[in-house]
Amino acid sequence: MNKRAIIITISALFIAIIVYYSPITSANTEKVTIIGEIVNVREQPGTTYSIVTQIHKGETYSLVDSENGWYKIKLPSNQTGWIAGWLAEGPTKSETLSEPFMATVQTNSLNVRSQPDPTSERIGVLNEGDQVKITGEQNGWSQIEYESEIAWVSSDYISKVDAVTTASSQTNQISILYDGTNIRKKPALKSQIVTQVSSGETFSVLEKNGDWYKIEYASGKTGFVASWIVAATTSQTDKLQFKHKPGAKMVVIDPGHGGRDQGATGSNGTLEKNLTLEIGNLLAHKLDKAGFNVVLTRSTDEYISLESRTEQANVEQADAFISLHYDSIDNQQVEGHTSYYYNEQDRILAETIHNNITEAVQLRDRGVRFGDYYVLRENTRPSILLELGYLSNPQEEQTVKSKTFREQTANAIVDGIKEYFEN
Repeated sequence: MNKRAIIITISALFIAIIVYYSPITSANTEKVTIIGEIVNVREQPGTTYSIVTQIHKGETYSLVDSENGWYKIKLPSNQTGWIAGWLAEGPTKSETLSEPFMATVQTNSLNVRSQPDPTSERIGVLNEGDQVKITGEQNGWSQIEYESEIAWVSSDYISKVDAVTTASSQTNQISILYDGTNIRKKPALKSQIVTQVSSGETFSVLEKNGDWYKIEYASGKTGFVASWIVAATTSQTDKLQFKHKPGAKMVVIDPGHGGRDQGATGSNGTLEKNLTLEIGNLLAHKLDKAGFNVVLTRSTDEYISLESRTEQANVEQADAFISLHYDSIDNQQVEGHTSYYYNEQDRILAETIHNNITEAVQLRDRGVRFGDYYVLRENTRPSILLELGYLSNPQEEQTVKSKTFREQTANAIVDGIKEYFEN
């Protein structure tokens, strides 16, 4: 072999070695770029597997596979290994939600981090009850808007807020949910605070700017309040109303709690006020269809005093007043539904509806009991209060929030009311 041939052969081998061992591949190969300072490469996708080697921020590697939030990459040694997806930028991005939603913090202190990684920089802390807007999700982490920037929190410690609790784009009034709510100069969390307002105060909405409402908090003074910490209030004409039927029995449906009064909170964050509103509206429609006159003490997410609820029953001359609730207790094992009455003459109404519910749903029968509740004690009309399951029991919480349960329970209550008036 002549000298020229030897040089060509050596050059070809050199180029082949570079191509073979280089972590940078052709333009047609997907790549990942390391964003963690020092990242462990493991034998399998999981933090319990052995570490093969460590790689560094800014390095780029060929993507071989991905699984459950982990990337399988090709190393310079031609070995392969797995790295956590949140420590690299690659073709599998966090899922951007087409419809962002609000969520409530369910722990005393929730760290807000710069990346979906428990070792990343902590940039803030959220408290129990705080509400945040979720814009994306990735590997057990939720992307949030935090002080006008993108941040991350663990999805394990938040729960989705049902749409009924969020004010709509047609809102003309809002009610403040928390004491010390900030009113800001501009529609941004970093904007200057101009004043603070208290729970229960209501304001007219001047305009809606993204997730913020512009209000007049004092004569000639305006500011912005975040939509996720207020409740919508609705004009009387927007409330659920039914045509009056002359001669028909009048049933007043009382969905418990509402507005700033959230009622019980379930093990997984379900709010009692939302469940009572959902089943209350459903029950009202079914009773109307069955030929009854129906009035709701509330058909929207608003605060109604106990006095107003009982007064409405008296004004409407209700033939039956049904207050809807869900139970909660420290013991998560307690389960079942209970029906209450105050006046002895209302016991038959409670027993009749209770028995129909027992036959319809798969909940433990906790019986019919005397209950010293304001809406029963101060009510001059036939009245009962239904506790439709325990939100503090995780399994029962999932059951009672289902559409099937609502349908079965509402049908059972209608059947019970029919039976009561027929006898």
